[in-house]
Amino acid sequence: MSGLFDMVPGAVDLSAATEGAISEQMAATTAAGAAALTGVLPMAPDADSIEFAAALNATGATYLATASEHAGQRAGFSGAQGLASATGVMTDALSAAAAAIGT
Repeated sequence: MSGLFDMVPGAVDLSAATEGAISEQMAATTAAGAAALTGVLPMAPDADSIEFAAALNATGATYLATASEHAGQRAGFSGAQGLASATGVMTDALSAAAAAIGT
């Protein structure tokens, strides 16, 4: 693509692959830590310990939901970058074909 918005498709593809790898790694580490974050047991059979364990489990579940959403957003961004790269390449090809026909 030439003009106002120049793009290097290879660089965008590399960025998309990097984002995809990061999102996969984030999803894997989040899944690996899920048991520790949501498996808190009360230290004693009293009400305070039970409530504190429940609060820690809820906090862990909230973190897991947030981390999973973040990994999903990164994966979506990776896909958008791949689509943008392919669109740029196709636009350049169509512009070149139109210019060749027009001359």
